[in-house]
Amino acid sequence: LGDVYKRQLQFTNMENKFSLENEDDYQNIEQHLAEHAYFSGEALPNHVDTQIFFSVKNVPDRSKYPNFYFWYASLSIFNPQIIKSWAGEQGSQVAGTQQKVQEKSNDDDFDPFADDNEEDQEELRKLAEKKKNEAKKQKKEVVAKSIIIFEVKVFEIEQNLDELAQKIMTHQQEGLMWRTEYKKLDIAYGMQKLQLGVTVEDEKVSTDDLFDAIKGKYEDEIQSIDIVSFQKV
Repeated sequence: LGDVYKRQLQFTNMENKFSLENEDDYQNIEQHLAEHAYFSGEALPNHVDTQIFFSVKNVPDRSKYPNFYFWYASLSIFNPQIIKSWAGEQGSQVAGTQQKVQEKSNDDDFDPFADDNEEDQEELRKLAEKKKNEAKKQKKEVVAKSIIIFEVKVFEIEQNLDELAQKIMTHQQEGLMWRTEYKKLDIAYGMQKLQLGVTVEDEKVSTDDLFDAIKGKYEDEIQSIDIVSFQKV
């Protein structure tokens, strides 16, 4: 019951936010659509877009509200039943608009671009490209990364661990970033080991290849490399 109430409250809040009652409401809508491709604020439309689309009585004035006009014209090319499907669980909220849906689907003369000349259509194409790029930014791919803490053991007590740490961190490759700080930890009888950290992009850096490369460069100085922790970012 709580989840249902929350969904209903969220829908009501969004509906109130985008009222169509006066000039200020239209300015609010125009500003929102200047920053977002849809009323949903996401890369794809949702129930808010469905509700508002079927609440619009007249095609928005293109000269005063170009973003609102483009949004309406873009959605008008879809079958009304497809637009209705965006409502998802909020489908009952648009049930009262079925008659208007039918009227739109039967209106063979409805064409949001009917009065456009070539210059106007070019302007709309540019606006469409802008909206497309904005949607892509919202869907920007998240790069999977990991933080790896590992220890390096050496052969002799006399080995210079500070110098070795600096050598190890000179290894560079795409998708790899070293932590600038490292630790020298006691093992026993005066022997110490290094503890270093590195952040890697999972698709670009293999830990096995990384450690093999480091050991291969300094095989006379490194006895072993062991992972202490491996944490996804």
